Amino acid sequence: MALPSPTELDWSPLSVAAVIATGAVSGRLLSRSRSAEERRDLRRRCAFAGTGLMLLAIALLSPVATLAGHYLLTFHLVQVTLVMGFAPPLLLLALPRTLPAAPRALRIAGRVVVHPACAIVLVNLVFFGWHAPALYDAALLHPALYGLQQLSLLLVSLAFWWAIVEPTGPGSWSMGGLFKLGYILLATIPQTFAGLLFALAHHVFYAPYAAAPRVTGLDALGDQQLAGALMAILSKLALFAAFSVVLWRVLEAADHEGEADDDGGRGGDGDRPDPVAPDSPAWLDLLRHGRTVPEPSPVLARSRTPRGLPEPGGDGGGRERSPAPVPAPAVREPAG
Repeated sequence: MALPSPTELDWSPLSVAAVIATGAVSGRLLSRSRSAEERRDLRRRCAFAGTGLMLLAIALLSPVATLAGHYLLTFHLVQVTLVMGFAPPLLLLALPRTLPAAPRALRIAGRVVVHPACAIVLVNLVFFGWHAPALYDAALLHPALYGLQQLSLLLVSLAFWWAIVEPTGPGSWSMGGLFKLGYILLATIPQTFAGLLFALAHHVFYAPYAAAPRVTGLDALGDQQLAGALMAILSKLALFAAFSVVLWRVLEAADHEGEADDDGGRGGDGDRPDPVAPDSPAWLDLLRHGRTVPEPSPVLARSRTPRGLPEPGGDGGGRERSPAPVPAPAVREPAG
């Protein structure tokens, strides 16, 4: 079978249909912005939808798809990173808070698929299932099957990212911030082992890549080892970005909660600076913010006279006595 040129666009019918359908659904949902908040936020959501759609088109229709589907496993890794890592969260961020009504069976199935436990298992089963040597070799030889592979990877990735982005707000399967961090870290483990497996292998896993003409200086084994090394690093960029955002929100929420507690303890005076160090003893905080007892009024102590000395104005026995009469001055009569 003649291979297309490495610089050609990939016009596989299923890939083209996937990009068109994604754009049509995104545009339809963006036009359903009814609340005032959604209308004010329409420009931002349009930017998310446009960026996600552009990345999806690069992954499925550009020469990246041609190189990935016929020549180099490294470009397949770049394609998968765009399809599974970057396009899905951007498309979900563009969704309105309220989605159109759907049949009850479809709603139940959707809630089950986006459950974190189900989504993380499903995305790994689909990814590793498609990359089993027998099935992946068949996909490389049949473009329609390769397009189905990319479409299924996109769908399960949307389910995986739903629990992190929560485009329609917290639902019945909503996770807290710490659980989201653990969810993201857990998702990095299979990719790390798969990347190490490809990077440390000494034989080529996929025969069509080994038989394809060399378009770079790498042979098939070197291309596979480079793809494995990048899988352990490059594929985690989107997860690392999501981890950073979730961690920032967790710390911000904890900071706000701490400020609220401090305001309540100081009677609402939360803007006043606190000169006491955070590791100050408990008794000092109680002294500053606890209950206070009014100080007693000062009592003037009576002066005490040492024993054996008479008190001022009194006799030796401590009893007051009347003052002694003062003799009147003598008056001299004039002589003769």
